[in-house]
Amino acid sequence: MKNHATTLKTLDLPGGTLVPFPSVPGEAVRILYGRVWLTEEGNARDSFLASGEEVALHSRGLAVIEALGPARIQWIKPVHERMTLTELAGRAIARARLWLRRRQRSAECRVS
Repeated sequence: MKNHATTLKTLDLPGGTLVPFPSVPGEAVRILYGRVWLTEEGNARDSFLASGEEVALHSRGLAVIEALGPARIQWIKPVHERMTLTELAGRAIARARLWLRRRQRSAECRVS
């Protein structure tokens, strides 16, 4: 099965730039060019990555990327990833609204 992914964000970083961000298990960081250092709160292993490399995030908390020189990075989210509670709630609300519209139309047809 092919693993589809969605790019959340692409950043061009000057050397020495530090980028803090929330680490989300299942997301990944891909290095398009350059070299970076990546650390995650709760993960004892730091990563040093170069062009073409990708690492999956494992911890929930703060993560930091430092560009060791000019670099371009991407945050990747797998499509098959579990939905967050907010996404699930949004879908449930959308389904409920659709159900209510159908009920209203059905009731209007019976009255006419």
